[in-house]
Amino acid sequence: MNKTYLTCFLTLILVATGFSQEVILKGKITDSNNIALPFVNIGIPKKNTGTVSNENGEYKLKIPSNILENDTVVFSYIGYKTINKSIADLKNQKAISIQMETEENQLEEVVFETKKFKDKKLGRTSKGLGLMHFNFYTVYEKEIDDRLSKELGMNFKLRKNCRLENFNFAISQNEFKTLKFRINIYSLTNGQPGDLLISDNIIFDIKNEQIGWKSIDLNPYNIYLKKELGEFLLTIQWVESNKSKAQSKFFSIPASKSPFHKIYYRDKVMDNFESQTGSLSMYLDAKCSN
Repeated sequence: MNKTYLTCFLTLILVATGFSQEVILKGKITDSNNIALPFVNIGIPKKNTGTVSNENGEYKLKIPSNILENDTVVFSYIGYKTINKSIADLKNQKAISIQMETEENQLEEVVFETKKFKDKKLGRTSKGLGLMHFNFYTVYEKEIDDRLSKELGMNFKLRKNCRLENFNFAISQNEFKTLKFRINIYSLTNGQPGDLLISDNIIFDIKNEQIGWKSIDLNPYNIYLKKELGEFLLTIQWVESNKSKAQSKFFSIPASKSPFHKIYYRDKVMDNFESQTGSLSMYLDAKCSN
């Protein structure tokens, strides 16, 4: 086979199975009434490729050269039916408009009698000595939008029925004018994250390079967890940011060694979580049964 035929053959393989260079898919996500949906999770499962839509429902998804045209892009949002689209289908649309339909809440409603509940703190309430930190930044990120959809959190033990009232975490370094995160709470089975345990998008802001303790009121969301869970995973997910300076990149949470807890993280939505032994400066104010 001469060089000309070989080149043509390899080109055909690239066209049929993947991309010769990075491709960017852009579009907008709305509901059935054409109202923009902010911070929708968008990703290719287990391919380290994902992002979230912005507050106007617009998104930009980078497709690396190793992704195949028949791979599936998943659009996921609490309260809406999940949508699956092949990359080939999305590429063939001139304007990639995604319309999501609402679905019935499938989570079991849990209500506890709170008169006999006591105040508890779940998690790590100390910032430590400031010697260890877990940073959202990695050297692989070319721009700040590469951080969109990234998650970081830890497991919490559950020995009683509890209603979650406040989520608190410490910030040791912050170079951002504004940040938005989403709180996600997952079941844990044999140390592996499972289904979401909440039915609301819980978005919170961090402003003006705030460091120290940050508290988020969970009372409006009526989050009740049964002791049968044993443990659960709470993460914060990066959904929007605005740098203070052009070179800003660091956002860190104090961490410590701990044989009783695990830190969970993933760079992109739809990827598998990785974990390591340790704990973050995160805790929950809760009312738990006696």
